[in-house]
Amino acid sequence: MENNLLKYSKYNSIISLGDKLSVLYNSKEDKSLIFRKEKEHLFSQLPEKLKNLDLGIFENLKNIGAIVSEDRDELQEVIQKSKEIDNADDSYRLIINPTMNCNFKCWYCYESHIENSKLSNPTIQKICNLIDNILLSNKNLKTFDLSFFGGEPLMYYSSTSVPLIDYYRTKYLTHKDIDFTISFTSNGYLLNDKILGHLLKGNESKHFQITLDGGREEHNKVRVAKRKGGSYDKILSAVKTLIENDIEVILRVNYTSETLASTYEILNDISGIPEESRKNLKISYHRVWQDNGNNLKTEQTSKQIISDFKKANFAVSDNELLDNLNNPCYADKKNEAVINYNGDVFKCTARDFSETNKYGEILEDGSINWNEKIETWENIKIQSKACQNCRILPICGGGCHQINLEAKGMDICQMGFDNEKKDEIILNRISHIFDFVNEQQ
Repeated sequence: MENNLLKYSKYNSIISLGDKLSVLYNSKEDKSLIFRKEKEHLFSQLPEKLKNLDLGIFENLKNIGAIVSEDRDELQEVIQKSKEIDNADDSYRLIINPTMNCNFKCWYCYESHIENSKLSNPTIQKICNLIDNILLSNKNLKTFDLSFFGGEPLMYYSSTSVPLIDYYRTKYLTHKDIDFTISFTSNGYLLNDKILGHLLKGNESKHFQITLDGGREEHNKVRVAKRKGGSYDKILSAVKTLIENDIEVILRVNYTSETLASTYEILNDISGIPEESRKNLKISYHRVWQDNGNNLKTEQTSKQIISDFKKANFAVSDNELLDNLNNPCYADKKNEAVINYNGDVFKCTARDFSETNKYGEILEDGSINWNEKIETWENIKIQSKACQNCRILPICGGGCHQINLEAKGMDICQMGFDNEKKDEIILNRISHIFDFVNEQQ
């Protein structure tokens, strides 16, 4: 017998929009309903009674997923969706650390730099075999990203990255239905004509993430080249060269409460970039995680600076627009692996590449011998009661695997969100939805 009883979704939030209006947002369907405040008392009624009191609001709430069948298990639906996204087999991201050496020593860097470390020829061959295995075993593959991390991946470029990229490129003709991409997370300082020329030989999409640490003076205090002297101008020149050659760049701006104001200089220094090149550039602001300065003032200033970048017609990533369940961290994906220069295999690049964080090793035939920790990694998400009972779980996703692993057994929000922060996230998301709709009209 069909169950016609109804209930309110566990993913509803009601937030005041001022004296006269409130909004009900459903995070599972990512939909909202704005209503007059005097109607708010209706939501304390059972859905069946609400239907008799105000059929219009009742139907609207059903349409946005705020009222659902009583026997519906929304949590299991979210968990199942999360697993399907994480286990999707239509993409693969293979991340390579060609070296753990670096030409800079930034104070906030978590990595242990190892001089003279670099991929050996036998390990390069193993990775080439792995590329073959990935293409052979993933029949539904639509996108394949060969990504270079480190250390500084432009070091030893000719002897490490070149043979891997050249081999990767031999697969394009035999796999025309796959979108092949190449990406680098680099400081950009070592980019030269030879490296650029090699990159431009291929017709694949290419992407760089390059970081600045403030305006010229502040940046040069943090990123001092080993040959002495500032690095700001050379890095910015590399960014301009890449985007002029149709290579997409995310310009990551790391800041602290002390250096934030200086980042206005970056806007001045890139203002001369032609409009046709700007399509290849995106600005992304990130607060250095060790910084705990004036939070309110820093947040207000960062929002103003980002607004000024947008007014100047530069694309800016909105890091506050939470959508981690649909777009999880790359390391959450089953089809992702990080190969260190010595053949060790990892999942997360945001932690050091130590034996403790190791998840396996690459073998001669290109297969990965995963250790016993991989099973815990794959099943750690959305395990805490705090996540399972959270009203914004469908957009938060419960935090990445690494965060969950480190908080295992702690029944707290993995992201550190209180109710006020959750409301802020929701309002930011609603604002974005309305801005998008207005842009389409």
